[in-house]
Amino acid sequence: MVQNPPAPITPEDEAAAARAVLSDPVWAFITGAAGSREVAKHANREAWDEVFLGHLLPRDVSRVSTATSVLGAPAAAPFAVAPMGLPARIWPHGDLEIAAACAETGIPLVVSTMASARVEDIAKSGARCAFQLYWLRDPRARRELVRRAEQAGCSALVITTDAPVRRGSERERAAEFSPGADVAPAMTDDVEIDPSLDLADVEAVVGATSMPVYVKGVLSAATASRCREAGAAGVVVSNHGGRQLPCAVPTATALEQVVRHGPGGLDVLVDGGISTGTDVLRSLALGATGALVGRQVLYGLGRSGMQGVLGVLQRISAELAELLVLTGCPEVADVARLPVLIRP
Repeated sequence: MVQNPPAPITPEDEAAAARAVLSDPVWAFITGAAGSREVAKHANREAWDEVFLGHLLPRDVSRVSTATSVLGAPAAAPFAVAPMGLPARIWPHGDLEIAAACAETGIPLVVSTMASARVEDIAKSGARCAFQLYWLRDPRARRELVRRAEQAGCSALVITTDAPVRRGSERERAAEFSPGADVAPAMTDDVEIDPSLDLADVEAVVGATSMPVYVKGVLSAATASRCREAGAAGVVVSNHGGRQLPCAVPTATALEQVVRHGPGGLDVLVDGGISTGTDVLRSLALGATGALVGRQVLYGLGRSGMQGVLGVLQRISAELAELLVLTGCPEVADVARLPVLIRP
């Protein structure tokens, strides 16, 4: 009988465990990024490591709570699983495996338009879900996706704006990655993205859905302000994990600017390079209400399916809880008061 490897205890261990069992093309699909040197992906990680925090001690931290809300849904900790396409290419029924881990841990999940399971089936897992919308060329397909997300009980609609075309990565092309004949998006047959999306379209969606609308792919305070004017409830500071624009601003850098110079009354989340509870803490200290975790979840999935994802979510949550004690923050909301130093 084949046994799963020991549970990894660091992000690097998780990546290595996944690499040991995945094929070259699938590994390239997960970890690849834009540009031959994948600069934007590496810059995300480096920027988070330049964020240093003080603490509020001495304070009574005999009890701490990581509970909060993310994208309008109750969350056991201030992060969610990012929208990611075709997890079934990594593990059979990958979307449902991720959803099962989210349901068990109380961590929300953002379901992708390109998911390899239907949002209705993912929601039946008990996971708290939001829905990510790519701006497909067929307006009827877009409207139907929004309707189905509403009926499935999704807490929010997240419109991705930073992928007017799917760029892919040099690493994927070199490894000749393909989704495979037996894996396809389950939500729609129309997977062609319309590059004409603008803020007027976002405003129209805001007026047509009962779900709060978030704009994902924001990298500047000016764009965040425009999203607020269009009626968005929030934004996700994101550079698509470094997979689109090779020279994109690191997300930690962009988050600080969006929070400092952006509009009030806007819920701000962040993704890109988030791999630890420390990164989640950093994002909160910089002013985000939550973070999204992507590649780390896929590493766990590739290693051992639902149990691997569960290990990733539990590791990040447990580390964050310990850090709340170490920084003198009994509640998640206290983290915004931490002194922040960004090393130049």
